[in-house]
Amino acid sequence: MSRNMKKRQDQIMEEIKRKKFITILDLVDILHYSESTVKRDLIHLEKDGLIRRTRGGAIFVDEEKVDIPYLLKINAFQHDEKKSIIAKKCESLIEDDMVLFIDSSSTCLHLVDILKKFKGIQIITNGLMSAFVFSERTPASVYCIGGKIESKKLTINSPKAHSDIENYSADLTFISCRGCNLLQGATELTEGESYIKRGFRKQSQRVALLVDSEKLETSFMHKSLDFQDIDYVVSDGEFSDAWKHDFMKKGVKIID
Repeated sequence: MSRNMKKRQDQIMEEIKRKKFITILDLVDILHYSESTVKRDLIHLEKDGLIRRTRGGAIFVDEEKVDIPYLLKINAFQHDEKKSIIAKKCESLIEDDMVLFIDSSSTCLHLVDILKKFKGIQIITNGLMSAFVFSERTPASVYCIGGKIESKKLTINSPKAHSDIENYSADLTFISCRGCNLLQGATELTEGESYIKRGFRKQSQRVALLVDSEKLETSFMHKSLDFQDIDYVVSDGEFSDAWKHDFMKKGVKIID
């Protein structure tokens, strides 16, 4: 991509983010590009998963409400300070020779630098990117559960994947979530994601929920786990007294 093209698309994205929805004609008037140029740029931005084109305009894709292509999340993998903080806190939960379930989230992918330090680790995951990264960058033995790959997300959330989980038994599960609040517990955007995480819970002795502070007090349609199903919770920030009280009541240990 040329420098001029990137600059132009950045300007278009700035306007779409600000207004959430904008017409092609408005972009032409505001940015002084031709209509054909704006249309071509919108096509590129949609292919990258940043917008959704509509008749005569475009809508901003909100990552909290819809799934953006998984590889876009991975691009920011090395630069997410919150997720790195969470991963470092998880080190105290891991021991040599453990069997771990690890979900396909980018949050759990940050465990890679921690897992380098341990011997004899075996990992079972539903994430294709996770399986690749853990197998290439840690000494762990890595297994990937089978089933249909979800388009653009490099994750396996099918019923076959859920049944495949029953062939394994883990010492500890690391999962993230899309939303988390005191009433619903951990929730997900899709049924498949929640289904897989319940399967991990059933076949694991303990579960650690990794949740960055921005996801607290949010909720999505599909519940994955109640707090009674979670042994540890790990976050980048401090929990309020209300959260601490609820965790204590339900037997959840906060890992600092």
